Amino acid sequence: MSKNSQQQVHSMIEQFVSGGAKLRAAVEGVTNEEAQAKPGPGLWSIHELVVHLTDMDAIAIDRMKRVLTEDNPTLLNAQEQAYVERLHCAAQSMDDALLLFEVNRRQFTRVLRKLDADCFLRIGTHDVAGEVSLSQLLTIYTEHLDHHLGFVAAKLERLRA
Repeated sequence: MSKNSQQQVHSMIEQFVSGGAKLRAAVEGVTNEEAQAKPGPGLWSIHELVVHLTDMDAIAIDRMKRVLTEDNPTLLNAQEQAYVERLHCAAQSMDDALLLFEVNRRQFTRVLRKLDADCFLRIGTHDVAGEVSLSQLLTIYTEHLDHHLGFVAAKLERLRA
């Protein structure tokens, strides 16, 4: 891995770990009524988005751990909509979901920071997307948070207009 690639990985690790604070800041001051409302864009409430992000992050971290500990593991697709529909997101605690998100990212970042550069080239095979490296997974899940933070901001703007 080139020095530039190593710097990019280091930057992505720092973006990944900062995601917990970004998510918490995005929902700071959100009332329960705002958290449960479902204004556009998207079908989910802010509360459901936070629980979704926590669920998908747990899957993401498991995938990254499996890529690190197994030779080319199969990484199964997760049906995001089914998670939201069937796991009673509204009955879950948004505060606990935020805490889990932050703690899981902080904890796994301790692993990521200890890895040799070649570890980020390790691959798994996703049953829908095909081969994916640890570096790519890290990028995907960092961007996944940013994607959904846009929905949170848009929902709050609509609610507060």
